[in-house]
Amino acid sequence: MGELNETQRYLIDEHIEEYQEGLIPRRELLRRVTLISGSAALAAVIVAACGPVTPASSGPATPTVATASSSPAPTIGPYATPPAQATTDGVTVRPDDPRITISKPDVKGPDGASLLAYMARPAGTARVPGMIVIHENRGQTPHIQDVVRRTATAGFAAINIDLVARAGGYEKLTDQAAYNAELGRLTLAGKLADHSATLNYLKAQSTGAVGVVGFCFGGGEVWSILAGGVDVKAAVPFYGPQPTNFADIAKTKAATSAVYAELDTRITATAPQMEDALKKAGVPYQITVYPGVNHAFHNDTGGTRYDAVQAAKAWVATIEWFRKYLA
Repeated sequence: MGELNETQRYLIDEHIEEYQEGLIPRRELLRRVTLISGSAALAAVIVAACGPVTPASSGPATPTVATASSSPAPTIGPYATPPAQATTDGVTVRPDDPRITISKPDVKGPDGASLLAYMARPAGTARVPGMIVIHENRGQTPHIQDVVRRTATAGFAAINIDLVARAGGYEKLTDQAAYNAELGRLTLAGKLADHSATLNYLKAQSTGAVGVVGFCFGGGEVWSILAGGVDVKAAVPFYGPQPTNFADIAKTKAATSAVYAELDTRITATAPQMEDALKKAGVPYQITVYPGVNHAFHNDTGGTRYDAVQAAKAWVATIEWFRKYLA
């Protein structure tokens, strides 16, 4: 797949995994790869190389840091956490929840384009730390908006932008393959510029201490933010793909807690290299591999991949990490 950029390769790999797990048929895989790659001929070659459904491997090499236990979820604080069962609408914190206030501020990119921001903060006027929430490869879905609201119940001013806002974002591009095609056209510099614009806005709306959390594709964006030297104080990438410039993470100043899934072998296998980069950075860090779960185990709209116990553990650990390093 040498003709494709880093994001396109990641997105195509995601869809190949869906096919190999039996979640989509081969014809749908071909359609999605064609849209993302922009070439029916290249898509045919890629899909032809895909093997049949294969059983999960025994797992990647385990990083030298923590592996989460399989015991029940911990007792949690008064803030919202992932639900006990998978959801269909993605709503666990209603927009009118009295604990929070939501808004859609007009955050603009460097070119003046609206980034379709969605924001939630604790009710009241107190200044609190900020958190950027970066979406998966489907954009600002109801689930991601809900994660923003959950974050606000934990005492943070949280914000999400849709990285494909210039093409209409999630609400306009309802076909995932069409959305992914637009996502794959974005440049690293352009994405970092939009993240930086969001950071600058959020700093003015918070105590100035800002962290970033992202999921799947968004987890990879968190790694890119760290490699790009964007001024965040703390970071939590959830099963984020390794960027090609991951060695530059050695320059970060952000306390980083990386979340991986044991069965997500393609991404979790890169954890030791990410740990080495964080060691070189000399920042507080931890890498946790959650047992018995796969990629996207935190997404309660993700069907069978969702794991309520491990999702709750990972989210509680995330909130506590930010409370410690954004104080």
